[in-house]
Amino acid sequence: MARATPYLASLDLGSTRTRLVIATPVPDRARWTVAGYGDVPSKGIRKGVVVSIEQAEETIRQCLTEAERMVGFGIDTLRASLSGLHVRSLNGHGVVAVSNRNRQITATDIQRVIEQASAVNLPADRGIVEVLPQEFVVDEQDGIGDPLGMLGMRLEVTVHIVTSPVTASQNIVTSANRLGIIVEDLTLGSLAAATATLTEEEREYGTAIVDIGGEITSLAVFQRGAVRHTAMFGIGGTHFTNDIAVGLRSSVPEAERIKQSFGCVFSPLLHPNERQEQLAVTASGGRSRMLSRQVLCEMLQPRAEEIFKEIQENLQKAGFEKKLSSGLVLTGGGSLLSGIPELAERMLDLPVRIGTPAGLDGISEELSHPEWATAIGLILSSIRPRANHHLRQRETSWRHWLAGIKSFFSSPNSAR
Repeated sequence: MARATPYLASLDLGSTRTRLVIATPVPDRARWTVAGYGDVPSKGIRKGVVVSIEQAEETIRQCLTEAERMVGFGIDTLRASLSGLHVRSLNGHGVVAVSNRNRQITATDIQRVIEQASAVNLPADRGIVEVLPQEFVVDEQDGIGDPLGMLGMRLEVTVHIVTSPVTASQNIVTSANRLGIIVEDLTLGSLAAATATLTEEEREYGTAIVDIGGEITSLAVFQRGAVRHTAMFGIGGTHFTNDIAVGLRSSVPEAERIKQSFGCVFSPLLHPNERQEQLAVTASGGRSRMLSRQVLCEMLQPRAEEIFKEIQENLQKAGFEKKLSSGLVLTGGGSLLSGIPELAERMLDLPVRIGTPAGLDGISEELSHPEWATAIGLILSSIRPRANHHLRQRETSWRHWLAGIKSFFSSPNSAR
């Protein structure tokens, strides 16, 4: 298929589902609209990590086929999400003297101070994925978002640095490259979801976004307009399913059906009549048994409490427990389980809402759900930077590796 239209594409390679979105500009190019999308079960991905290049490649191929059929042309570049327990983050600080003789801060000064702040010691097998400026300080005047053009002698910056093992990043890139697709950038999934769901007020006054995926739950804290803290937890929606499968001795597909149709993690939501409602469950061997919704809730609630207990402890350790004036925003497919927002409010003593993606035209009813926040947020991240003078660390080893193979996989002879 020949491409005749400008486009942006995103790939959310999740542990249980893989989603791909293609957006095209509206006629005046002031906005972008969703033109196509794909959604398929993931294979070859565990806890956010590619464990089989061949299966991950096939998963991406299926997603591409669905999306490209809708838009009527093929794509060759996209931005992908990054997640997993292997992702780690830290904050850095840099200071430089303003180089310009008239003491006016230039883009070169800003880049120099960000580079100094990101000059951290990392193991040889780990590289920097993103460097996100939080706040600039000019001659001890803090709270500056963009110092370009200001006068000063001393420029400081604090940054949030996202790191990942080089091989984990390479495997995502390789899975796409084998289809002739160039991965232009990797973005932390929770930050992409935040781009699609958080308001400017929430970013300013303090909000935690919690993305409950299939096998990973991600946390990102925003305050004063910038990301301040990120973390990953090895619990997700599949753990609820597995709890049901083990407790009822049923198959995983049957447990997933029960969870989606009748699951609840907060018993006060159940009406007295609902608590006694009997559900027919097909156990192993084809035998049928009955289960009350109250018992099902008692199976699921401890796992949900475990998720929010870990989040609470992490926020306490990072010093943000009392600083989230705008509360908590939930995204990811796991946030759709009945009772999740109510349980989070009770445990964390914060206002909680479900984050639905916005910011693009053409978001259909199917896409207006929290599990699409990351894929749509990746598109928005390509349209508008998340922070002033957002620096990408192109000199990390995995990007060197990507540059070396780009010409081969983007050649006309590369077949899908």
